[in-house]
Amino acid sequence: MTIEQLAPLVNGYSLNACGQTMVLDRLRVRRISDRVLEFAFLIAGTDLVPRLRLTRERFASASWDDLSRVFRHVASRAAGCS
Repeated sequence: MTIEQLAPLVNGYSLNACGQTMVLDRLRVRRISDRVLEFAFLIAGTDLVPRLRLTRERFASASWDDLSRVFRHVASRAAGCS
């Protein structure tokens, strides 16, 4: 997967967490080093902007299903869900 493919999938992605629907928006990707990327996104309607760091290799080899699970987990944790 590429960043260009990921951005439209994350922006507007709806997930259920904490008994409510959350929508992810405004994905930003920043290169931390030659090997690490940082992904930050807004949870719409909140001030929460969770961040996630992945190696380039892990990101490049991941499918949308893999990444959606990770984004769901990070968003749930940021919102205070277990």
